[in-house]
Amino acid sequence: MDSLEDYSFTMYVNSTSRQQNPEVHEVIWKKPDLMKMTILSPDKDTEVIMASDGDFQWIYSSESRTVFKTEISDDFNDLKLFEPDVYAEFLNGIILNGKLPSLLGTENIDGKNAYVLELTPSEKNESLQWKSKIWVDRENWMLLRSEIYDNKENIYLEIEIRDMKLNTGIPDSEFEFKVPDGAQVKVLGSEDFKNETEKMTLEEAKQFIDFEILTPEYLPEGYEFNYSMVSSSKDTPYSTFVHSGFSIFAGQHYEKITLVYTKGNNEIRIIEGVSEKGLHEIQNFESEGEYIQVNNMNGTISPIFGGNMKALTWENEELEVTIVSSFDKAELLNIAKSFS
Repeated sequence: MDSLEDYSFTMYVNSTSRQQNPEVHEVIWKKPDLMKMTILSPDKDTEVIMASDGDFQWIYSSESRTVFKTEISDDFNDLKLFEPDVYAEFLNGIILNGKLPSLLGTENIDGKNAYVLELTPSEKNESLQWKSKIWVDRENWMLLRSEIYDNKENIYLEIEIRDMKLNTGIPDSEFEFKVPDGAQVKVLGSEDFKNETEKMTLEEAKQFIDFEILTPEYLPEGYEFNYSMVSSSKDTPYSTFVHSGFSIFAGQHYEKITLVYTKGNNEIRIIEGVSEKGLHEIQNFESEGEYIQVNNMNGTISPIFGGNMKALTWENEELEVTIVSSFDKAELLNIAKSFS
């Protein structure tokens, strides 16, 4: 919408898996890159403020009393905390991505006439994506409501947008961010966004991991353990915050180890980790592949890197395990079934 100069709205997000009151997002945006969003937790005890004032981006968490700040500069894309146009990112990244719309009819939503559209995965994505339904304002084509369904066609995520206002002339002063009294300011640099990991032996890695590391008893001929790498959502203060679960759409806390087995220049990578439950299923929306059984546990196998490699993933009661290699499905299953 080229004519859109600014907008404001309040978004209510309810995840049926969390059994809580809706999460509330209060959003204002102005072209080209001014934005402020306040996220209120379901219990209303904590809030997160995200702001882009044209010179800096800010994120504040009332729980940690910490402000993260980065300067908007020529290298800004590498240090960006978030995309300022929240509505476009949400619509294209979560709601519409990889889905085909079909018109179901019209309904009245809060006094507004709305088109009701069903969004179904395209053929190449239908095995792992789930369908959703959206309500769109007939007058301005802005989203009013969305329902995302799980693979059993139960509502998984409900999103409602209220008080949508367009081109009201929001003044720049509305996007100013004032550091709350007593808050600590952390100015972020490139080191806060890097994810460089150290190569180590399996015994060394065990010192940094709180779960029991699983290893395969079977590997294709010639493959041997080379090294391991450990990563955690607590590597930096900013990473800790991003994966603190401050929002339904935020990252989840994680602790992972990658085991690398090699034969010449060929690799098999095995990634193991404990991840808090939340939106685990939503992470598969953009994937294509098929469901499989691994040792009587549910799993998926999907092509990655343009189909040159495959990723086989399954979960037991404690861990999520992924095998990444160029081998075919049968050989990946042979490796997976040998885990101890």
